[in-house]
Amino acid sequence: MKVPLRRIPKLLLAQVYTRNALVQSLITRFPERRLDRPIFILGLPRSGTSIFCTLFGENRHVAHWSEAPVVWDPRWRDREQDHRWTAAHATPENLRRINNNFAYYTKLKGQTRFVNKHPRNALRVPFLMAGWPDARLIHVRRDPRAVANSLITITRAEKHRQRYPLGQFARPEGWREINALPDDVERFSRMVLGIDETLTEDLKAVPAEQLFEIRYEDFAADVHGSLRRAWGFSELPVDEGALRRVPERLENRNYKWAKTRTPQEQATMHRILGDLVVARGYEPDVHWLDRARAAATAGV
Repeated sequence: MKVPLRRIPKLLLAQVYTRNALVQSLITRFPERRLDRPIFILGLPRSGTSIFCTLFGENRHVAHWSEAPVVWDPRWRDREQDHRWTAAHATPENLRRINNNFAYYTKLKGQTRFVNKHPRNALRVPFLMAGWPDARLIHVRRDPRAVANSLITITRAEKHRQRYPLGQFARPEGWREINALPDDVERFSRMVLGIDETLTEDLKAVPAEQLFEIRYEDFAADVHGSLRRAWGFSELPVDEGALRRVPERLENRNYKWAKTRTPQEQATMHRILGDLVVARGYEPDVHWLDRARAAATAGV
């Protein structure tokens, strides 16, 4: 497979730094640096945070490093680890590791601001706010049925995910009981519900001026307008050059759950996620859930 020349510097940087646990460990011991108003992209796994952060990070005034699982947690592959972090996890050791790696990366990129997306941070808002009280949080919401459908599909397709609890995605409180469920549709639907409940409750404590919320569906329909608003919220200059490089809209794939899940699987999703779907406004007809549950009861 040929690698385009323009990708070689990024691949080298990845091997030498951004994917190198030894180098990241060494940088932790460098003189301490702090992040200035870091920007954290939050949302359920498979909710569109990756594409949002990638396009947001096209802005030339911000250093973009997404995922970075080893920086966040050197034990990130641990099958028994809880992913829920509170303010108690904001220890000097944890904060120095994360600050130094992200802050030196930001300096390397010649920037003063930093943006990161890490799925497990949907369960770590208290930790983020304790460690970086000046942080800017951007929350991307998506139809929970589309999220559950995507989790089910990718975990069935990628065999390595089946070796980990909940497909190696974020584990909400009570994840062991959820992971023990034999039906993967019920398992991932309950995982979605658990993460959403935690994230929604945690965000209530975030000052309004530090929280920007956007629906994936609205972002897909108006990429440029969404980025302008998100950059403005983050106190970043609008980068017109970046806007010329990114699409004006994206394909909205929310419909896939209705096409790929069987009637029985849809009934399971509606039983678990129906109230959340209605609460988030993804079914404006107030009688929708009654009809969906009646259909499920009838065995449709």
